Amino acid sequence: MLEKPPDSRLPSVARAATSPTAIVLAGAGVAIGEAAHLGLVVALVLGAAGYGARVAWSAVRRRAALRRRGRRHLARIDPWSVPEPWRGYTTRALDARKALRQLARDCPPGPVADYLSNALGQVEAAVEEYWALARSGATLAGAPGRSQKVAQELDAAQTVATTAHGADRAALESGEDALASELRSLRHLDTVAAQVSTQLSTLSAQLEGLVAAAGELVVSAGVPGADLSVLSSQLTSLARALDETRRILPAPAPDAAAG
Repeated sequence: MLEKPPDSRLPSVARAATSPTAIVLAGAGVAIGEAAHLGLVVALVLGAAGYGARVAWSAVRRRAALRRRGRRHLARIDPWSVPEPWRGYTTRALDARKALRQLARDCPPGPVADYLSNALGQVEAAVEEYWALARSGATLAGAPGRSQKVAQELDAAQTVATTAHGADRAALESGEDALASELRSLRHLDTVAAQVSTQLSTLSAQLEGLVAAAGELVVSAGVPGADLSVLSSQLTSLARALDETRRILPAPAPDAAAG
């Protein structure tokens, strides 16, 4: 699942605006103004200043948390450690994540900014899983031309076996069976790798579509009742596509699962 537990969410400006701390600071500012006999207007100004300082501090914390999160995750993913097409897929995912981070930083404080911050947490987790799938796909695909090489070796073994006799023929046929089994296994892995590749291409497009929807949401951030349903739907579709891709991969061997 891509949902983050509540205590891992980024600082919320909207929650800060209605937090007891903000309300207490506002009241304290007003009380100080009245106690010092500065007049009602000055007292209200002091109260607004205290309230504004609390909200501004929350906004600063949210931006700092976004930067820390970006630095923490960026070092874990290296597109250049895998060949194409996996490198290209990973680069697209990283570009989409980078764009969403920027949108979350640039969004004016408010409900949309808070929603984007929490959506970013889900996308961060999705991109990490995407990277794991890309590495698995690269491992399954292996070196280019490996199936063709084994197929050529099998053809050669079959040709030699037809001219051999007795014990030599039996030994050659045993080697032929081993090559045939290896070829079936490699072709199966190639098929699975191709399926994972297709899914990652689709996931890349979904991530890019999600970023586009987030951009439209940021534009409407100042409009009351901004529609969050499109982005929410895309996050759900992204999670579903990741699950589907994960199910394509072969199950780990019992000894690997135990380790």
